[in-house]
Amino acid sequence: MKDFHDVSACPPAALPKDPTDIEAMLTVLVEAERCAVRGYTHICNLTAGKDHRTYDLSQAILNEEIEHESWFSEFLGEGPSGHFLRRGETSPFVGKFLR
Repeated sequence: MKDFHDVSACPPAALPKDPTDIEAMLTVLVEAERCAVRGYTHICNLTAGKDHRTYDLSQAILNEEIEHESWFSEFLGEGPSGHFLRRGETSPFVGKFLR
């Protein structure tokens, strides 16, 4: 996993020293999600109209990352709720790739 992460576009998430500092923890998490959103947006832009399968998969993952970012952002009070609800089933975005 470390080798895979080392070639990713995002820096390692440095968790706060105090694990009870929830705001600091959420800030780290929201920044990690924002980096992932930028990365998958870039992949979508590179593959749009050229590599349909990679684009489709990247777009599905991008939607997941946007959803995660909105959760953490909402917890930090940065904006209104995105009203994303999950009922425990497989992701509506990447589920089709798991069949």
